[in-house]
Amino acid sequence: MKRAIRAVAVMTGLALAACGNTPKPDDAPLSAPPRTLTIGIKFDQPGLSVEGPDGKPYGFDVDTAVYIADKLGVTPDHITWREARTDQREDLLNSGAVDFIVASYSITAARQQLVSFAGPYLLAGQDLLVRQSERAIDQPEDLNGRTVCTAEGSTSADKIRRSFAQNVKLATRDTYAECVADLIAGTIDAVTTDDVILAGYAHEHPGVLRVVGHRFTRERYGVGVRKGDLELQSRITTVIRMMIDDGSWRRALDADLTASGYQPLPAPVVFNAPDKTVTPGDPATLDPELVNAATAVAATSNARDWEGFRSLVCPETADVIDQIVFQYTPQFDKSLGAEVKNAGYTNTVTGVTQNDPNSATFAFHESFTNVPEKYRSYFKDIDYTGTMVRRNGAWKLCGLAADFVEP
Repeated sequence: MKRAIRAVAVMTGLALAACGNTPKPDDAPLSAPPRTLTIGIKFDQPGLSVEGPDGKPYGFDVDTAVYIADKLGVTPDHITWREARTDQREDLLNSGAVDFIVASYSITAARQQLVSFAGPYLLAGQDLLVRQSERAIDQPEDLNGRTVCTAEGSTSADKIRRSFAQNVKLATRDTYAECVADLIAGTIDAVTTDDVILAGYAHEHPGVLRVVGHRFTRERYGVGVRKGDLELQSRITTVIRMMIDDGSWRRALDADLTASGYQPLPAPVVFNAPDKTVTPGDPATLDPELVNAATAVAATSNARDWEGFRSLVCPETADVIDQIVFQYTPQFDKSLGAEVKNAGYTNTVTGVTQNDPNSATFAFHESFTNVPEKYRSYFKDIDYTGTMVRRNGAWKLCGLAADFVEP
């Protein structure tokens, strides 16, 4: 993070001292320079981040960035906003042109090779924007022979061709706003990107455009930081967790996104320093009851024995853990419904570490079965990390975090 640097006139000070001049009692001491940040955002995504009539940016991404900056000790008037187009984000981060980016930045395995991510702070899903009068396009399979547009640097259109409609015609523009203009003009048939972005454009053009309403991927928006900056990554992730816990996340969501009619997914599970993993402990030194409890957590989940699963969970965190588990269980999915009714999953314990006689951490991997190939970007494998605590002689699951295994 950048700091303004104030030069001190050392020689002048020495000369004044030599003349016997001393500061007056009411002279104010030199104050520390204000902290500053340069943050990358989009300038053309209604609901997320768009430039207002007064020249200031507004939206959920902006509110998230301001909250993060505040917790890092930077006030809004010391933030410099920098446009971060889809195809420019990695260069902006790794060149040092921005300190971090909050710009509908989906976490993917390919991007994780280039930058580090904090968060995630929002879940979204890829969808389609079409003209209100369009009745022949209700899902991505309907795009064969049609033209779909996305922003330069986005992989959204490629995903449609690869998994849903091999004969789709692809078009790219510098921004999604340009795609939307072409959609209204009738020169393309659909725009594709994440539903939260499309909902903003539909809200801007009521009666003209509509979102199809068929999510076919699951995207996690992260805050991009320079590759390898694990300290900043960890600090921002902690702040995002605070934003969700203190209610600021929900208030910003309601103010910026739900007004457009967008139906958001629940708050994401926020991981911390995703490169870190649980190192298995020496089985000979682990409490056998701990190993049995960790194994039972996976076994009851695999058996869909939710009563048994809940009996292994700390009462004060049971509702939160239920939400995490059900959010990623095909049988409880409300978006794809019948299309994944035969999908299943298997949890496997991959490591247990005992920190002391009464606390431990364990990891388990969730893989999905019978998922249609086109929805593999929707049901990605998941690595869970559980926090175990021994109470009254029994080990209980008291915390759960998750990280998708990106394809």
